[in-house]
Amino acid sequence: MKVVGISLLTVLFAMPAAHAQWEEDWNPWETETEFGATIVLAPDADEQALGRIWAGASTNRILENGLEIGVSGRVEAQKDHPQRAGFSGIFIPGDSSQTGFQGAYTGLASGPAPDEVDLRAELEEAYVYIGGGYGEVRLGRDEGVAARFQENAPSVFSTLALGRQSLDPTGIDMVTTRHDLTGPSAKLSYATPRLVGIRAGLSFTPKADVRGLDRDADRNLPGVAPITLTNAVEGSVNVSRLLRDQGVRVSAALAASTADVDTPFYATSVYDRVTTFSAGARAEFETISLGFTWLQSDNGLAQSADYESWTAGVTKTFGKTRIGLEFGAAEDGLTSLEGDAWKIGIAHDVTEFARISLGYGENSLDRVASEENIAAEWNNSPDGIVIEITLSR
Repeated sequence: MKVVGISLLTVLFAMPAAHAQWEEDWNPWETETEFGATIVLAPDADEQALGRIWAGASTNRILENGLEIGVSGRVEAQKDHPQRAGFSGIFIPGDSSQTGFQGAYTGLASGPAPDEVDLRAELEEAYVYIGGGYGEVRLGRDEGVAARFQENAPSVFSTLALGRQSLDPTGIDMVTTRHDLTGPSAKLSYATPRLVGIRAGLSFTPKADVRGLDRDADRNLPGVAPITLTNAVEGSVNVSRLLRDQGVRVSAALAASTADVDTPFYATSVYDRVTTFSAGARAEFETISLGFTWLQSDNGLAQSADYESWTAGVTKTFGKTRIGLEFGAAEDGLTSLEGDAWKIGIAHDVTEFARISLGYGENSLDRVASEENIAAEWNNSPDGIVIEITLSR
C-alpha cells in the first residue's frame, strides 16, 4: 500500500506540468488536482503530535449530448492514535477467557488488550461517474450518500471538528456523528439533480472490505469476534434553500443505512442487521453559522447495545479570522461508555493555502457501572490546548 501511495503521489505531483503542456493544444478533458497536509499538536494529550497528508486528482469532459463523464481519485496517509485509528478500537481490556463483540457501526469493543496501528496509507477515493439532467451515477471507491449529503455542526477546525475527527490525540474520543457505515469500500451510488433545493440519493455496497482511514469498517480487534458488513444500502435526502429576505441559507439532511452482519457461527445469535439513522441542520448568516447533528445506531447487535451521539456548534467570521464553540456527547450501550466533549477555538487564514487553528478543549469519558460489574465505574477527563495547521491547494 505504501508503494502504491508513493507512486500515486509521484504521478499527481507531475500532473500540473503535464497539464500546462496540454494547454497549447485543444484537450476535451478538464483536470484538477489537490494536495494537502495537516499537523495536529496537543501538548497535554496522550499523543502530542499527529498528522495526515493527501493528494487527489479528477478529470472530466462534456459529451456532445450534454452528459458529463469523469474519474476521481484520492490517496491519503495518516498517523492517528495507535489504539483508535479510524475511531474503532478497544477502550477497556476485558476477560481474556471470553470472546468480545464490537459494534457494527462504531467498531468499539472490550477485549483482552488494545491493539496498535502504525502509520497507514489508503486509496480513499477511486471512482468513475456520469452525470446529466437525470442525476449522477458513481461507481467505485467513494463515500456513500449518507456521508456525502450530511449536514454537520460548524467548527473552526477541520481535522479536529467534533463528531467527525480524523485524528484523535487523546485516544478517548467517543463522539462520532459521521454517518459512514462502509467507508471507502467499492459501491454504486445514484443522486438526483437538485430540484427546488432538494436532492436525494441511494448507495449500495456489496461488501465493506476496505480499511478506510476515518472509517475502518474491516478492522478485526484482538479477542473480538470478527464481523463483515455486506449488502449495505443507504439513502439520504438533503435540502438547501437561500432565504433572501432573512439573509440566511438553511440546510438540512436525513439519512438511513442498513447492512447484513456476517460473523462466525459462534456469534450468529449475537448479531442482527445493523441500522443507523442521522439528521442534521445548519443555518448560515453573513458572518455567523450554527448547526446541529444527531446520529443513532443499533450497532447490529440483537441485545440492547445502541449508540447515540450529537454535536452542536456556532462560528463567527471576522474577515480571514473565525472563532467558534462546539459541544458533543455520546453513549454506547455495548461498552457501557458515555462521553462528552467541547472545544473553543480561533482559526486564521494565513495565506490562500495555509490555515492555523488554535483552541482549548476537553474530552470526558465515563464507564457506567452495571449490575454485573459494579466495580467497573470510572472517569477520565483530559483537557488542554490543541493546534491544527493545514496546508492545501
